[in-house]
Amino acid sequence: MLTRILVPTDGSPFSDRAIPLAQAVASSQGGEVLLVQVVELPVLAGEGDSYAQGQAFQQTFDLLQQLARANLERLSARFRGAGILVESSQLLGNAAESLLDFEKEHDPDLVVMATHGRSGVLRFALGSVADRMIRHGTAPVLLVRNEPEEPTLEKALVMLDGSGVAEEALEIAKVLAGHPLHQVELLQVVSDPRDRGPAATYLQGVARQFATTGIRTTIRVEIGDPRVIIEAESHDVDLVILCTHGRGGIDRFRHGSVAESVVRQSTKPVLLVRAAA
Repeated sequence: MLTRILVPTDGSPFSDRAIPLAQAVASSQGGEVLLVQVVELPVLAGEGDSYAQGQAFQQTFDLLQQLARANLERLSARFRGAGILVESSQLLGNAAESLLDFEKEHDPDLVVMATHGRSGVLRFALGSVADRMIRHGTAPVLLVRNEPEEPTLEKALVMLDGSGVAEEALEIAKVLAGHPLHQVELLQVVSDPRDRGPAATYLQGVARQFATTGIRTTIRVEIGDPRVIIEAESHDVDLVILCTHGRGGIDRFRHGSVAESVVRQSTKPVLLVRAAA
């Protein structure tokens, strides 16, 4: 089970997009939410004496901390109202580095956060924090771009390519099976029509791994560009799950990669699982 779920926030309506899904996962898994907001030191522009600059800095910094506390209290009340155990933390420093340090210390089972998808670079707040969490963090990351009208996670699409690396995404799919997932579709995209049969046989074997979960499992083999097909198939699911590939087990999220393309193009939440090797 996902016992600890890290939810970063910056207090903006944009970052709030991740809250409904974080709540849905935490409720179904019986997990605790670790709600975190990082206050970065303000950078003031302009001229003036050092005393005035110091005063302006302190006033701005105090206001940022006050707003962060209010936001954490607001979101904590929302989680508690749904019967979810929540622990809030206000950190100081660089957003990405602070979150990575927090993740290392608390070892969450999942990170849920908002991201801009179409920019070509994953963004959270004003920097590429989501990108840093994916490349340098340890937990799977559930990225949310559009806030769903109804935060349901009934059906998931799991992307496989026949490799052991891609299969690392299966473990979290099994954890979510029944909590809250009710259906999993296993998808493999091949370039040669002659590979359709072997791919179907492979997926049938993978599907048997879900036999004890009690959820419906279907398989699908398509021919073509994985990025195009995954984007099209994602319209009929609530969640896309895939493993990120990369040197040393860290996805470099290089331009044009399947994972990056899915995050940019899919309108549905994307759950990225980092390859262990």
